[in-house]
Amino acid sequence: DVGEIREGVESGRTPSKGVLLDVGAGEGEVTTQLVRGGSFASVVATEASPPMCRALRAKGFDLVVESTTIDDVAALAREANVRHLRPDGTFECVALLNVLDRCDAPFTLLTQLRSLLAPGGTLVLAVVIPFRPFVEDGKTHRPPRERLPLPRDGSWEDGANRLWRKVLKPAGFTCKRLARTPYICEGDQRNAAYVLDDAVFVLSAASGAETGAESVEDGAGI
Repeated sequence: DVGEIREGVESGRTPSKGVLLDVGAGEGEVTTQLVRGGSFASVVATEASPPMCRALRAKGFDLVVESTTIDDVAALAREANVRHLRPDGTFECVALLNVLDRCDAPFTLLTQLRSLLAPGGTLVLAVVIPFRPFVEDGKTHRPPRERLPLPRDGSWEDGANRLWRKVLKPAGFTCKRLARTPYICEGDQRNAAYVLDDAVFVLSAASGAETGAESVEDGAGI
């Protein structure tokens, strides 16, 4: 639900002159909503699909990076003179929405995103629970190179808690907010669409004193 995700962005109190990085932005429909909700001055979007990159550029975002990685996104943003970008190339808000279960190295990606957060910055992460990852390799699907220690079945509550304890906390994040939202995804020959359950986390980089927490912050909510 875009409204829930926008609310999460707003709860991060991102400055109005901040820069949003949307990783795996698709055609940019949700990106546009995030910009409206967060009052960002500039937007950098990454996407692997050439047709979707064309759609993103047509929306007028400040920079669109066509890539399967984010290795060079900070350098490219500095090179493009993205407005209000911090000198160190970090971002006030990063969005990773329904991408983690389709990437080859999910834990590495989370570590990279943490390093791209400006001080006090926010990571908005949406993940379908139960977590059933695969990587699209041409016309086939294969398991990711990095496998997260998460069950493929079970309750949403257990899956979200395990994602926090076994993945997000060890990656160096603090959870400020958690919401359960519907995610409507493309269907197949049997069904036109599927309605799945997303866990939407609003995260910040943990300080040394915060890394010992074992559960989602009190009051984060579901």
